Amino acid sequence: MPLMNETADILGYCDKSIRPQDPDDNIFSLGQILERIQTPAYRWPIRNREERTEISSQKRAIIHARDGGLCRYCGDGGHLLTVDHIIPRSAFPADKLHIADRSDNLISACWDCNEGKSNYENDQRKKMGVTVACWDCANHAHDDEREDRPYAPHLAFCGRCGITRVPELSWIL
Repeated sequence: MPLMNETADILGYCDKSIRPQDPDDNIFSLGQILERIQTPAYRWPIRNREERTEISSQKRAIIHARDGGLCRYCGDGGHLLTVDHIIPRSAFPADKLHIADRSDNLISACWDCNEGKSNYENDQRKKMGVTVACWDCANHAHDDEREDRPYAPHLAFCGRCGITRVPELSWIL
């Protein structure tokens, strides 16, 4: 064990190390350093080249309502919004395209973000699906507690009343 007089004067060392900030110094935080490290961009595999089917204007409108009228990539609402596939349609096998075009795989995106994303993987997760009308809206049952209401385990966005639940995935557009 070193003797006390052999150890460095910690307080003196600390005082000498403090100096005024030079504006030309480039000091980076760990977050800034991590932002500069580019992770490789992976593309989804192309499993089909099937013809695209048009997404109905009603479905588009409900998806934009669910997403608050904002691009879910950049957060801007001032642009004309498109509907983008979170997992690209081309990544699904041809027999699963009905899942690719379901609303829980669709998201509001501005044109620039949609085109820039292409078929690269991103950190977006599937969203809640949308439905034109939930069971309560379809049966005009919002005000009264009905005993014959079906059990509804699936969270969805109703085009009439907002966030609700639906009994089956077949209710989701």
